[in-house]
Amino acid sequence: MIRASRTYLRVCLGLAWSIAASGTVSAATAPSQPRAPTINCVGNDQVDSSQTQKGASVLVPVEQSIADQMAYYKAEHGTGIFAPRGWYCRAWNGSNGSFLAVTPKPIPPPYFPLPSIGGPAVTIATWDGESSGRVRVAVVASQLFSVVGSEFVARVRQEHLISDSAFDPESYPDDQLQYLSDRFVEYTTPANRAGIGTDGMLDMSNLPIRGLTILNLVDDANSLIEVRVRLPPNLGSLTDPILTVETSCVQLPKGCRSLQ
Repeated sequence: MIRASRTYLRVCLGLAWSIAASGTVSAATAPSQPRAPTINCVGNDQVDSSQTQKGASVLVPVEQSIADQMAYYKAEHGTGIFAPRGWYCRAWNGSNGSFLAVTPKPIPPPYFPLPSIGGPAVTIATWDGESSGRVRVAVVASQLFSVVGSEFVARVRQEHLISDSAFDPESYPDDQLQYLSDRFVEYTTPANRAGIGTDGMLDMSNLPIRGLTILNLVDDANSLIEVRVRLPPNLGSLTDPILTVETSCVQLPKGCRSLQ
C-alpha cells in the first residue's frame, strides 16, 4: 500500500513540478488533481485564530483520500506547509528568517521567545543566510553539509559571533539520515531521543520526528530550510505524503505556492 502510494506521488509530483516550472496548461489537457484548502496563519503577536482563505486552494499531488485529510497552511509573509486538516497554525517573521508551526490545538501565549512544542506538530523554518540567520545556517551546514558548505561556514566563523565550539558537529547516534544530495538530507529522530528533530521548536516526546533539511547556497540568497513532522498514531499515514510533497516544494522558488 505504501509502495503504491509513493509511486503515485512520484508520478504526480513530476507532473506538478513541470506545471510549476513551465506555467499553466490548458483545461483540455490538464488532468484533474486533488486540491487542499489554504489556511491563513496569524503572525508574531497577533491573537486572532487561523482562518480558511475563502475559495483558495493549492494543488496537492496525492491520492484523493489523503488530500481530504490535508490543508495548506501559509503565513502572510513567509512560507507555507502541508499538514493535517483542522489544525491550527501560527507564524513568526524576523530579520533572521520565518517560522511556521501547525498544531492540533492553538499555541497559547506568550509567543516570544519561540515556544517549545511537546506534542504533535508540523513546522517549517526558513533561515536567511544574508542576515542574522546566517549563524544558524552556518552551524547546520557545518554539521550536515560540511563539504559543500565549508566556504560559507568559514566566512561566518571569521566574524566570531559565537564560540568556535558551536560549529562542532553534534553527536546524534540514534538519528537515521538519508542524503538526497550533497545539500539535502531526510532524517528520522526516534521517539524519546534527542536529535536533529529536537534541535528546534520540538521537544523530545514519545513520538518520532521525521524531517528535511536543505541548504541553498546561491549568491545573495543563501538560506536554510528545515521541515519537521511529528504526527499522532491516528494520522501517521500522512507523514510520508507530507514529506514527499515537501521534498519537491522546498526546491521550488515559491515553495508549495508554486503548485497553485
